[in-house]
Parts: sequence; structure tokens; C-alpha cells
Amino acid sequence: MKKLVTVLVVCLTATAALASTIDVGAFGDQGWYSDDTRTSGGIDLVGINNTYAGKPGQTATAADDLAIANQIQFVNDAPGGATALKLVFAAGTGGKATFSNIDTNKGFATGNWQDGFFANMRRYRETATNTTIKIGVQSTNWAASQNGFTATRSGESAYDLTLTYVGNYTPYYTWEDVSLTAASGTWKLYDQSGNPYYTAPSANKSLADWAADATWGTLLFGEGAKVTSVLIGAGSFAAASTGYVDYLETSLLNGGDRVDFVPEPATIAILALGGLMLRRKK
Repeated sequence: MKKLVTVLVVCLTATAALASTIDVGAFGDQGWYSDDTRTSGGIDLVGINNTYAGKPGQTATAADDLAIANQIQFVNDAPGGATALKLVFAAGTGGKATFSNIDTNKGFATGNWQDGFFANMRRYRETATNTTIKIGVQSTNWAASQNGFTATRSGESAYDLTLTYVGNYTPYYTWEDVSLTAASGTWKLYDQSGNPYYTAPSANKSLADWAADATWGTLLFGEGAKVTSVLIGAGSFAAASTGYVDYLETSLLNGGDRVDFVPEPATIAILALGGLMLRRKK
């Protein structure tokens, strides 16, 4: 009986570990910051506290922190009463909102990182633009690609190639559960903005197909390739829109544990106070 109890405790402990959830409710939590967030005119926003890898040569400002906080929010009143990450894509040419996690040291994965890959996300869109997952990669030619080049966008100093998930557009005003593996879902490859070293092809492929590509497979998944960024956002020139992300799970982060976007208690108190003051004003 004692052995049975011990086995049950071990099993329950293992199950709990597999089901771990990591809360992210503020800039800096678990390494999450704004990178490549832009105004409606396409101008990079580089904050003192809210940005991790700003645009080289651009001075970080408190004003940009405030602007970023208007476009990337942690809310407890998402559709259906959900707590979520809210991304506001500014109207105009080049408006963006991007939330990312960066590790240029060890990276989140190296070499043939598509092997065993998975990503799950719950998202919602109110208007035209879909929020999606992006993966920033330092290619096997990283050093050569950066020779004589300085990144021209916030966040892009961490990678020279980006894979962006291209999915079907979610119906408006509906939560969608996205579930991806290396063989399912298609990804578009982008090169580093302003860098002539690479010219990415206009193609959408699964990660497995990109790995098998005669030209790009080794660059993305060969020995020395490194995933340095996991990003949530939309592509350039997104239409004015609002999107939400409830959670993200991926083999690239935290051993696959769920990243749950939940406002911190202090943030919730501020939001509640703001709502109360607004009601009193009315």
C-alpha cells in the first residue's frame, strides 16, 4: 500500500509539473518586452522600461514607454470576460504592436529546432488584422550577414531571418484555438529589414518543408542556427485593428509550459479604479 501511495504521489507531481502555467502580466515578466512596436507612421517606439532590444542609435524615452503601453496592454475585460494580452495596431502605414521574448546568448533552441516543435495559442480579433506567432532566427551565416550592417528596426538586432505563421483569418469576434506542429501550418520567411545579404522567397511552407528546402533548410535549421526571439504580433502595414491573445504554449519556451497573459494585481486594481472613476464622471 505504501508503494502504491508513493507511486500515486510521484505521478501527481509529474502531472502538475507538465501542467505548469507561467503568468505574464507586465513588461519584463519572464523576459517579455515590446520590440518592433511602431506608430501609425511606422516610427519605432523605444521605451526605457518596456523595450528590450531597441532600434540601434535611437534613444529610449519615457514618452515611448507610454505610447507602447497604449498599444500593448494586459486586460481583465477581454471578450467573454477573459484575461488577455491586448494588441492595438495603429492606423496608417506601418503601424505595429509586437510583444517578444529574446535570448541572444544561448537562444531558445539550436540546430534542427523544428524537430518536436509545437505551438498553441488562443487568439481573438475584433477587426481586420490577425495576431500571429513569429520566430526570429540567427541563421548559420549570422556573423557574415551582420558584417557592416546595423539593424534598422527595433528587435531586429537579435535575428537575421524571421518565420511568421500564416493561418486562415479568424472570423471576427471569435476566439480561435491555434495548434501547430512542424508538419502543420504554414510559415512565411522574411529577411532582416534593410539588409541586402538575404532575399527571402515569396513562399509559405510548413517548418518541416522549410527544413527540407535546399537553400534555406541549412540556414534555418543547420548546426549553428539559433532561435533568439519568440514574438506575438502582426505583419507590417497592418490595418488599424485590435487583437487579443489569451495564452501561448510552445516547445521553444519554458519547456512547453503555458504562458498565460494575466494582469498583475496592481494592474487590475488600476484598471478597476479607472473604470470606477469613468462611471462617476458619467
